[in-house]
Amino acid sequence: MKIIKALLILLTISMYSCDNNDDAQTDPVNPTDGFTHNGTFYETANAYFEIDEDDDDHNANIGNNGFPDEYNFFFSNGRMLDNETHVNGISDDYLFSLDTTNWVFFNLRADENPSLVSAGPMVGSTYIGGSSDTVIIENGLINALSPSYSNNNIEFGQGDEDEGVVNETEVVGTTITINQINLDANDPTGSTIDADYTFINENGDVITGHYEGTFGVILD
Repeated sequence: MKIIKALLILLTISMYSCDNNDDAQTDPVNPTDGFTHNGTFYETANAYFEIDEDDDDHNANIGNNGFPDEYNFFFSNGRMLDNETHVNGISDDYLFSLDTTNWVFFNLRADENPSLVSAGPMVGSTYIGGSSDTVIIENGLINALSPSYSNNNIEFGQGDEDEGVVNETEVVGTTITINQINLDANDPTGSTIDADYTFINENGDVITGHYEGTFGVILD
């Protein structure tokens, strides 16, 4: 019952796209919201959660069973925007605030995580994020759109595929652990998450990260 109730709250929150991030570190003196690669810390003070509303995966075990096929967690030092309206004819799934340089994308698929077949992400659970979509970008660049596009007084642009370091993974060991997730369907702005993740890139480098704080919701 607790599992179903938690998923229902998640689905209720996800009915409304919202951004409850504050661009601030949980501990400004000793920043911990970010990831570390080869001894360098990359700040990601914002987080987003996305539920795949489609339930049409070709896998008979997870498709058309009444539960989402996948969930996505994002961590960033800027803001994200769902590009469902294809701003300026751009087909990219997401747009990013122009100050974004660091971005983490964890794709959690039900076919890789059996517990997600009939439940949403749960506290104390660790999930595999090793699909080809899971990626970490360091020192990226966001190009302004022409004409420019702003939402809530924030200008958004398109990621430059030729800039920054792109860490990809499809290996065992890339996981995310949900330490705490507090969901408030009555006041989504009060919902928070505490998570730790380990990412192993294509070179075998181990990247570790942490996030604690409020999060935005993106519809898919």
